[in-house]
This record gives sequence, structure tokens and C-alpha cells, in this order.
Amino acid sequence: MRTLFSAILDGLTFKDIAGKRHPRIYTVLTGAILILLAIFAICVALEHKVMMDEVQYTPVPLEVTPEATLAPEPTQTVSAACPVVPTDWVFLDVMPDDNFKRIEPACVYRGLGKSVAWAMAVRSGYTRAEAAHALGFVDFPMRRLNEVVALTNTKGPLTMEVSFTPPQPDFGEWRADESGKPALAYALRGCFRTSEIVGNQAKSWNADYPVICVLSEDSSASRVIMTLDGHVYTAQAEPTRSFALFGYSGDGQWLWLGTQKQPKVALGTVEDYQNETQTNARLYGAELWDSAWLTKQMGLSMKVLPDGWQNARDEAELKAILKILNADLLEAQP
Repeated sequence: MRTLFSAILDGLTFKDIAGKRHPRIYTVLTGAILILLAIFAICVALEHKVMMDEVQYTPVPLEVTPEATLAPEPTQTVSAACPVVPTDWVFLDVMPDDNFKRIEPACVYRGLGKSVAWAMAVRSGYTRAEAAHALGFVDFPMRRLNEVVALTNTKGPLTMEVSFTPPQPDFGEWRADESGKPALAYALRGCFRTSEIVGNQAKSWNADYPVICVLSEDSSASRVIMTLDGHVYTAQAEPTRSFALFGYSGDGQWLWLGTQKQPKVALGTVEDYQNETQTNARLYGAELWDSAWLTKQMGLSMKVLPDGWQNARDEAELKAILKILNADLLEAQP
């Protein structure tokens, strides 16, 4: 044992002519690398907590609906290997004491990614109808909701106000930077069940969507270009991070439930936000859903911007677009 200890010690250090031991260069470098890796891991965890720390929502009373005693459900699969019944999914911790989990198997995210692709396409110049047709949707993968009952990182269930994208089939929209390039990315921030198990019964507080996933929505766009019925208008925009909610509706399908009105974060205040976004997507087992992914995986590149989009600032054009959108929403109300 003494010989082994001496061999290890000689490998890590050396003696000078005075007989004093000193660390070898590679020992010092290895130690420095380990310290830097530890610091990086701590920074990632802290950044996640700071960014996802929720604003204080006001809880509202919820009616908890007891469901029938759970019984084994027949296994349905999108493919031979991917379960579509949420009771067959495993929710794994990523951050300690965090409500947002990673789902296994990761193939569950395929359907989510397809619905995210629609959300990106309708911000890349495709009309709602064109995007749905290109991705094989019969109906738009979204719901018109004003509120969603969901969790935050540490609290819930809470009622959250959300905004939704105009569902007008012929409405076109771009999120672009000054040069007209796409400027939108989504990253998974975690998922959660909308029920809890008490004994052998499930108590649900959002029976329509047994699982909800939260995605950061990073828009680095400085321009929002809108077209409808021949009208074109370009609005100024501030680079912003918002958080979108997607609910699982069954059979491998996910619906965009809207984007939380709060919190919203100025993208410029997020240090190295692109790297931070990629890191978080990997932590939760998903790809980074950005314009490069949309083109490579879905074959949808941003559509060509309308002529003169840089100077399309006529307020009359905006009013004409809004008039059509509002009329469409009123007509769609039950």
C-alpha cells in the first residue's frame, strides 16, 4: 500500500534539488479545469433559477375533479417504440425542487416539435393555413384561450393569463432582424403532469391537457411584418424572451395554448442567451427549435418578405389588417 501511495504521489508531484515536493504542470492544469467545470455547472443552475423564477401570480380557487380509479390502459403507440399514453411516461428531475421535469422516452417530444414548427412557420411568413398544410395538420395546433391553469417552477396550480396568435387562416407574419433574417427560437424548459395521484386515484386540475410543457420563446426580432388581404405593415419590436405553453391532447398531438403575458424578459439582459438556450434544451432532452432546425427537419425556410417591407409604416394599412382580424375573432365566437 505504501508503495502504491508513493507511486501515485510521484506521478502527481516531483522533488526539487532541496527535496521539497511540487505539483507537476499537468496536475495544476487538471485541477484548474475541474474547478472551471464546477463553476460552469453552478452558473448554469443559478441562471436557470433566476430566469425561470416566476412573478407572483394570484392563485384562484380550483375545482379538483376526482377521476375514476386508475386501471391499466391499452398501450397505444405512434411507432412501435413511443408510448402516447402519459401514464406510460417517466418524469425525471433536472433541477432540485423544481416542478418542471424531463420526459422519458424523449420520442414524446416529436409531436411537440411538430406543433412548435407550426408556431415558428406562422412567424416566418407562412399563413396559418399554409403552415398547417405543409406540416400535415387538419386543424391548427392551437387553442384560443385567455387563461391556462398551470404550474410555475415552484408554485401552482395557478391561473395564468395568456395571449394567442391570431388564427385568421390568411394572416401572414414575419419576426425578422434589421436585415430581414429570421429571429425566433424555442427551447424546452420542462414539463409537468396536470394531476396528482392520491392513493389509487388521479385528481386532475386541468383534465383537458394531462401534460403541459413550458418553452422559452426568444424573439431577437427588431421588426414584425404583417400581411393580410393585400395590406402590409411593419412594426418595431424589442428583443424579448417570453414563455409559451403547449398542452398534450392525446394520440401524440400537442396544442399551443398561448404565451404567458408574464413574465417577459428583455433579451439583452440574458447573458449569452443563445448558449443558455441551447444548454437548457439539452438538459430537458430536446432539440433547439430555431430557423435552422425548421429548415433542416421540416423543410420550411422563411418565406420572402414583401416588397418595401422596411418602409411599410402606413397606419391605415395596420388599421385595415386589425379590422379583418377583429372581425374574424368576433365571427368565430360561439
